Amino acid sequence: MTKYTNIGIIHHGLLPEAVELVVALQSRYGDGHDWWTATQDTIGARKDELESTDLIITIGGDGTILRGAHEAAPRNIPILGINMGRVGFMSEIDADDAVDEVGWYLDGNARFDARFMLKAEISGGGTDETPLLHALNDVTIARGAVLRVIEVETVVDGVHLADYRGDGLVVATATGSTGYTLTLGGPVMDPESEDYLVKPIATHMSQFGGVVLKSTSTLELTVHCSTPTTISADGFFDRSLEDGQTVMITHAAIKATFLRKHRREAFWGDLSRRLGMRVGPLPRTPRSNGDSANI
Repeated sequence: MTKYTNIGIIHHGLLPEAVELVVALQSRYGDGHDWWTATQDTIGARKDELESTDLIITIGGDGTILRGAHEAAPRNIPILGINMGRVGFMSEIDADDAVDEVGWYLDGNARFDARFMLKAEISGGGTDETPLLHALNDVTIARGAVLRVIEVETVVDGVHLADYRGDGLVVATATGSTGYTLTLGGPVMDPESEDYLVKPIATHMSQFGGVVLKSTSTLELTVHCSTPTTISADGFFDRSLEDGQTVMITHAAIKATFLRKHRREAFWGDLSRRLGMRVGPLPRTPRSNGDSANI
């Protein structure tokens, strides 16, 4: 059983109630714990503190969790998400319950939920911008402000799949399948799956609506465009792509790990509740010793 003593809190900087919750948590659990805090926009200044952190608590929506995950995953720090957003697919606790429930997690009772991430390597064109991106949710290639289609030549394991012509393409993990790809009509994948999803955005004259690739597949995406095009990782790491540049997507060597209370199977009931397909709280499921601290 792992107890957490060095704790970082990343909160949404524009939500006063998030700041109030930070103060309440530190007041309730201050004894015996070392705390540091940052907003999702100032986390980059906490590199030194991150090296000795046992647990990251995020307070906000899924966007705040994603910011925290990009700092936590390379350092193998688990994440506890407190939801102040609207849906919060990745979060664990609702803000109203957080002060009373966080202690159970700090005492090391939770199981680990490890989620794989994608690695996107960019080649060709200019070399001034970052050629490597990681994503927990998705990697998106999309047209810019000009209303003109782009073409994304798509190759899977060395075999040509399709030339998607439209507004772009989303490559999503199982974690990200409840995000952008869900709004595009894509399926929700089991959170433990390490397969990943390729879903075009507003395609024209394409026979493929999207595919699910096995975890070991290599995906090569070559952009053909006459106007500015952008690649984005998790909605906030953005850089431009030029005509003819290629993005190679594979599994990343790092994973994001979350603390969970309920059994893995509870994901589906929680999903239906968050999407408004069921009313009322998720029924409590018994915890067993076998679930504690197991990935």
